[in-house]
Amino acid sequence: MSEKATLEKLSRTLVELDDECCVSITSELLEQGIEPIEILSCCEKALAVIGEKYAAGEYYIAGLIMAGELMSQITDEVTPWLPHSQVRGSRGRVLIGTIQGDIHGLGKNIAGALLSAHGFEVKDLGVDVPLCDFIKECEVFQPDVVGLSVLLSTCFPSLGETVAGLRTVRGGKVKPYIFITGAQVRDEHRQQYGADFNVITAFDTVRLCEKLVPPAA
Repeated sequence: MSEKATLEKLSRTLVELDDECCVSITSELLEQGIEPIEILSCCEKALAVIGEKYAAGEYYIAGLIMAGELMSQITDEVTPWLPHSQVRGSRGRVLIGTIQGDIHGLGKNIAGALLSAHGFEVKDLGVDVPLCDFIKECEVFQPDVVGLSVLLSTCFPSLGETVAGLRTVRGGKVKPYIFITGAQVRDEHRQQYGADFNVITAFDTVRLCEKLVPPAA
């Protein structure tokens, strides 16, 4: 099977939530010499399809949970193959998590792996994270950037409360920068809730953080 065909098979099996095939296909691709970034990009496109199916009522919460578990397994398989930065944490600190009420960790897991590979020190709080946990970790971890992930539009009020709480703790300081991300997040939500930035894909997340936290001279 060609590399392109194998990538397409990975995308298809992920969309179909085929837990018996996803990890084995990922391993096969890595052994074939496919770049880890290319595999993650393929998975991200598949996750977008899963999000569309959820929005259309074809998938339910259980499907999102399963997709998140599969993506965690794939990320664990791919991470050791990523071209990690020679100086880990040299680009600054990024705190990420899925807001309270939302249990998906789809794109967040990819973003965390990519940020680590690009030299950021990442702290992932997981899913269904209450505001108090974000505030506590901001005090302890002292991140340069905080990323709030959300997939379910019904959790947007929680998103607004979390952004407002973080802005209150930040006070008049510029940092930590606050960005929001998710398949249904748009710039109007950034404006409505007062976040500094919004991004759609995991790769956009990396580019944003690289722009916000340039490497030390």
